[in-house]
Amino acid sequence: MEPYAGVVAIVARIPLDVASRELTGALRAEVAALNRLPEASQEDIVVGLRRNLRRWWRWLSTGEPPPDEDFGPLRDWARDRASEGVRLEDLLRAFGVGRQVGWELIRRHARADETGALVDAADLLMRYVDRVAADVTDTYLAERDALVSEEERHTRDLLDAITAGAPLDQHALELAERLGVPVRAAYAPFAVVLPGQPLRRHAALAARLRRRGWRLTVTDGPRTVGLADRPVTLADVAQGPGILLATADPVPLAEIAELREDVAALAEHGRRAGLHGRITVTEHLMEIIMYRAPNQADRLRARVVDPLADPEHHELLDTLRAYVANDFDRSATGERLHVHRNTVGYRLRKIEELTGLDLTSARDLAEVYLAVGLR
Repeated sequence: MEPYAGVVAIVARIPLDVASRELTGALRAEVAALNRLPEASQEDIVVGLRRNLRRWWRWLSTGEPPPDEDFGPLRDWARDRASEGVRLEDLLRAFGVGRQVGWELIRRHARADETGALVDAADLLMRYVDRVAADVTDTYLAERDALVSEEERHTRDLLDAITAGAPLDQHALELAERLGVPVRAAYAPFAVVLPGQPLRRHAALAARLRRRGWRLTVTDGPRTVGLADRPVTLADVAQGPGILLATADPVPLAEIAELREDVAALAEHGRRAGLHGRITVTEHLMEIIMYRAPNQADRLRARVVDPLADPEHHELLDTLRAYVANDFDRSATGERLHVHRNTVGYRLRKIEELTGLDLTSARDLAEVYLAVGLR
């Protein structure tokens, strides 16, 4: 019997398209940072991970490690992620999720008498993930060294120490002194988006803000982010019209990590929605909740929107959107759609029949607003 023949038999039972779908779903659910990237970057990341899945499948099927040249696209992919500012730990976490999904698929499709093959599969899986992680780490760090200044790297280290929520250790205190950063009991997170601009523009903005006194400012993917002693204003950024600034009020160190995630989610929501100007966490709590729970948000939208998705129901979906946009006022909705108020009432009853919603229920109206009003 050929080496790893048992692994080959198990892998042959697993449809690759099923594995790809499960990997994509798990990534979205478990690596929240990837969801904050532009949609094109998210798609490129998923494509790259699926490419690695196929390469891994070949390794499992043959027992032979891929030649070094097969990892060229992986290194290009890692350079692209570094240039976008994706954190290395998030990339490695993504590969960890891929390993978990792969192992669960193998276990699910193995028979009770294939224990030995499972051991071989685990060995091959670990060897592959270790190889990939090493290549990604080396390539990523080399690319980031070429892109990011030493000052920004030190600033990022200090930001990470502050975000940890614990009192700063001696190393962090010395780093703060070297960078000229006053150590405070509370900080206000912020994020700036320059729509359509590449990483280097955000890095240049971070450097300007540091020179102007906003010392704790760095790049984070397609954003310039930082911590300040007070909520940052558009005048502080002084970048001209068209930018998006997401801000929050100062919070104690123990709450900084959570609030930074909220600000990042708000900035990405604003970017996707085409917002400009200054937006605050306090004013957009529902948007943040929906953005930070993408699977639940998708299920909610599916419950409300999917029954109205057929082309024959386009008038009903347009009516529901207008109803939400006009604060659930039937007369205002009719005026907006140029139909009689009674027509609006008839359409709303049809919507209730198709969706099972009760548009007189405060709970169901809240679901409609979250599913339709926040898109």
